[in-house]
Amino acid sequence: MKRFSSFLTLLVMAALPFTFTSCDDDWYDGYDWYDKPYYDATENAIALAQTLNGTWTGTIINEYTNDNGIRQQTQCSADFTFVQYRYDAINGTGYETDYDGTGRKQTLPFKWYVDYRTGNVYVEYTESGYRFLLDANGNSKYSGFSLDNSRFDGVMEGVNNNEFVFFNLYRVRGYSAPHKLKSADSTATVSFGKGEGKQFEISDAPVMLRRR
Repeated sequence: MKRFSSFLTLLVMAALPFTFTSCDDDWYDGYDWYDKPYYDATENAIALAQTLNGTWTGTIINEYTNDNGIRQQTQCSADFTFVQYRYDAINGTGYETDYDGTGRKQTLPFKWYVDYRTGNVYVEYTESGYRFLLDANGNSKYSGFSLDNSRFDGVMEGVNNNEFVFFNLYRVRGYSAPHKLKSADSTATVSFGKGEGKQFEISDAPVMLRRR
């Protein structure tokens, strides 16, 4: 009987880590990351959000399946503005404004957050509900991004859709050194993502506005 009790105790102790992990995952997966501000994150995640905060401009290439079932690429000029819910939040709102060069434009509002466990960035477009992933560890044509004080390039991978958005942007407004760097050197360069510029390539795709 004593041997059985000892064995039962060992089984319970072995199961405890899985129980705790499951509870932690339930909380994390159930949090409203897009709409509910989150502040209690890692310094690196906060610094990433603070660096992302602001307005970026450049060119995007949309890749998607057209109405005929054929993969197609289109391109246009675009501005992206990211706004944190608060200076130390890892999520917020934003909007993308696209231009086709003929005077036509469209504005697409979105919400975003930084996954503090992975460094990935997630974007959800408000009108369509389309969600996209910016993979911090990606370094291929269809995965990854690179972000620093002045440049932001990479690709947004469709999560609940089969689209890709390749982008090559530079900052035009809004940079403030991440809070953790201000006491040391506000001009220090910070960088995030393992992409090495492999995602965006000069394209002869037609200029067209793509609704998301």
